[in-house]
Amino acid sequence: MSDEAEMRELTDENKELTEQERKERIEYHLKELKKLRRVPRSDWHAGFEALLRIETYKYADHVHISTEEEIGEVSPRTNFVILVEDKKVKWEKAIFRIFRKINILEYKNPYDALNRRVLRKVCGYANLYIGVAEHKEDRPEDQVTISIFRAVKNPELFKEMEEDGTLVSDEVPGIYHVKGYTNLPFQIIITGELEGEEYAAYRVLTDRADEADVERIIAGIGHEKDDALREHYRVLLQLVIEKNPQFIEMMRRDEAMEDVLMEIVKDKIDEKVQQNTVTHIRDIMESFGVTVERAMDSLKIPQSQRSTYAELLGKKSG
Repeated sequence: MSDEAEMRELTDENKELTEQERKERIEYHLKELKKLRRVPRSDWHAGFEALLRIETYKYADHVHISTEEEIGEVSPRTNFVILVEDKKVKWEKAIFRIFRKINILEYKNPYDALNRRVLRKVCGYANLYIGVAEHKEDRPEDQVTISIFRAVKNPELFKEMEEDGTLVSDEVPGIYHVKGYTNLPFQIIITGELEGEEYAAYRVLTDRADEADVERIIAGIGHEKDDALREHYRVLLQLVIEKNPQFIEMMRRDEAMEDVLMEIVKDKIDEKVQQNTVTHIRDIMESFGVTVERAMDSLKIPQSQRSTYAELLGKKSG
């Protein structure tokens, strides 16, 4: 059957829809419209999440990360909550030293605001998170901490807070303790000020990354054998390369680095093809009012790939 004949068949099928079926189509398109109107998650946050998953991977079932955690029935969301289910977990890095059972993290990319209103908002998230718990023991106040991560400080804010005693520098560069806003342990981590190779991955979360730090991340991918960890590293490095394209030429000069770069580029190409295909499927469904299976039939998508596209469309493959 030709493409033109196939489209006519799809159109005829659309004309035969019952009133109930048409109503269901409309409801479906409204849901899709709501999805399209949602603000997409920042790619900076995706990179930071990959970093957190690298850090917590070795703790296996004892540490869990949730993202965009809802606080209450109709409420704002906090970027990350790290739950530590075993008191025996010993954090190696100083930035996690204040961690307890429930740790609320707010990540700010280099261009997000960091001011007193932000500090109060994050404290509000934490207090609301505690307050809406059904039972006091579910989220005990003495087991909650707050951390804000940002690449650079707001000099004016930090100067004011240091003068009024609400900000105290830690002995470890880049860590600042906030006083007076809440009785919960509260710290601000300025990742650009962290020192040492162990913090290279935090320092590269900027559009002004240092070449030596980028090389350390690439080395981390090259030496890592675990597929899940390699994937987290690649997500992180993909963000770094997107924000610092000047390093592409550096990677091309080194054979090992170029292999890593080609992995990332392949992922981006595959992702773009996938996104375009999803768009075509949705366009056919909306234009002719047909099922996802009929839309994929018209595009001649192999059966082996259909469940993937059905999932991406938020539908179940028939």
